[in-house]
Amino acid sequence: MKIKSEIFLEGNSIVLIPFEMKYKEQLFEALKSPKVWEYTWREVKTFDDFEQIFMAAIQNKLDGEQIPFVIQDKATADVIGTTRIGDIDRINRNVEIGWTWLSPSYWRTGVNTECKLLLLQYCFEELQVMRVQFSVSGQNVRSQQAIERIGATKEGIFRKHRIKADGTVHDNVFYSILDDEWKRVKGNLMELVKRKY
Repeated sequence: MKIKSEIFLEGNSIVLIPFEMKYKEQLFEALKSPKVWEYTWREVKTFDDFEQIFMAAIQNKLDGEQIPFVIQDKATADVIGTTRIGDIDRINRNVEIGWTWLSPSYWRTGVNTECKLLLLQYCFEELQVMRVQFSVSGQNVRSQQAIERIGATKEGIFRKHRIKADGTVHDNVFYSILDDEWKRVKGNLMELVKRKY
């Protein structure tokens, strides 16, 4: 599994572009709403809070541990969010797709579905992975429903898995898609994306 961090993935309405320092301010503007962070175990109230997350993504990219992307709206060229491939297990050909944070103005527009199509297609067809994992806060029912809608299988719950800065405790719900399920999931995703555009 050969990992490259400088890749572009282009869809109908979005482009996933390599995560770079030059996007820091634009990304903060897109993601500064408290609604974005409500169901995560991260606390983002200031630019400094966001910068810590941003710089960690840059370092993980440099270390070859993750492939982070900036999500760009093709029509406007606006930066509207971020997503990434992480937990890269080269030996067992497994990855996780996640760390997806999107401007609330793009929720329920089909952008997240198109992100998943582009990322899953890259993982299964280019990286040749056997398994893609997703993890979602037990409190984030909306994201769980989105992952289930694309055809991922719910594998289980890690109970009391994360503690937020405010002390609240989250379960973590795990899903996966396997390589022999990809053809079916891809067809479903393509149909979902087509309905939105």
